[in-house]
Amino acid sequence: MAQAQQVEKSPDEKLADALNILVENIDEIKGLLDQLIELKRSGVIDALMLVVNRFEEVLQYLFQDPAVFRLVSILVDGGLQAMDKLDTQDVLRLKGMVQDMGGCLGKNVDLSNVKPVGGLMGLWRAMGDKDVQMGLGVALALLKALGKCAQSQPK
Repeated sequence: MAQAQQVEKSPDEKLADALNILVENIDEIKGLLDQLIELKRSGVIDALMLVVNRFEEVLQYLFQDPAVFRLVSILVDGGLQAMDKLDTQDVLRLKGMVQDMGGCLGKNVDLSNVKPVGGLMGLWRAMGDKDVQMGLGVALALLKALGKCAQSQPK
């Protein structure tokens, strides 16, 4: 029985093989680089790096309360599975929406002045406010999207 001898490739041959693989997959590599550049420009990579750099602090906080740890693990797992279904543009659009809405809500919500809406007449009067009308429009758009997503789930 003759055994095949493994011949160690020279560094030049290894480099040639690596370059050959790069050339064969150049379209995929270019697409990946384009997506990475867009994620960097949008700040998504910087936000992820902030999380990575502060990961130890986050873990210490999470391990203080087992209930919080379980909740966060469920949210992270679900979030990661959801992110697998999004392309780069979806992620950028979602990031922009969260930033815009979060920033606007942070500047405009003052819960210290909230008054209860009294009955149907109070609700009817609130409906005359343009901001309430727009908020209901946003809420209905979110509800419609939730309903569409719920219908597409296997039962």
